[in-house]
Amino acid sequence: MKYEKVNRPWGWYRILEKKEKLWIKIIFVNKGARLSLQSHENRSEIWAVLKGKIDTVVGNKNQTFGIGGIIKIGKQEKHRLAGLKNSYILEVAFGRPRERDIVRYEDDYGRA
Repeated sequence: MKYEKVNRPWGWYRILEKKEKLWIKIIFVNKGARLSLQSHENRSEIWAVLKGKIDTVVGNKNQTFGIGGIIKIGKQEKHRLAGLKNSYILEVAFGRPRERDIVRYEDDYGRA
């Protein structure tokens, strides 16, 4: 099954594989843009940086990652990523992955 590219104010994403308890997607974040500070009630995530450089917030920890960086996000853990360069991130979500499972705390685009 082929999934459409979904545009967002910070870039875009495309789901590559979707199962009941897992999904895999590619996230592209523009240089200087960032996703909302958010958490998920029903899923945990792993991010892998494929290209570029990102700043992350996971819980109370801020870190910078380049190509090959791996970031683990627990269920209900606050997190955010920002593009220091145009960046591609592979996201693998476990649990009950759904786009509507987003609790936003802060957002640069008025969605919180």
